[in-house]
Amino acid sequence: MIDREIVATRLSRLRDALQHLRKIGAKPLEDYLGAEVDKALSEHYLRVALEAMLDTGNHVIAARGYRKPFQLLDIPLILGEKDVISVELAQALARSTGLRNRLVHGYTEIDHRLLHAALQRDLADLESFAVAIARTLGTDRPD
Repeated sequence: MIDREIVATRLSRLRDALQHLRKIGAKPLEDYLGAEVDKALSEHYLRVALEAMLDTGNHVIAARGYRKPFQLLDIPLILGEKDVISVELAQALARSTGLRNRLVHGYTEIDHRLLHAALQRDLADLESFAVAIARTLGTDRPD
């Protein structure tokens, strides 16, 4: 059974991070690029949001006994397979795990022009995930 407290805590972190990211993403590109603090905060809050999404998804997968993810991008894909989230949303979130890996592990330098564009374009996917998971909590019943 899904632990509602764990999920609520993680979704709260996700939504808090989204709130900060929306403020940063609302700034014009040139202002954003010139503000080192905004760039650092966008990396931080995006990492927090993506980690919260992945942690929440992994908890739902484990609680419901779905197949085990072999890599992080499997988490949203499994949720899509099981109709917890739409397949389209699952694919979009799976792609975002690559950005999460770059943010966490520093594989490459972050292109802040692309990150700013993502803040304007992709935050709705994370919000849609939170809504779908909240809806799932309403249908989760003990066996």
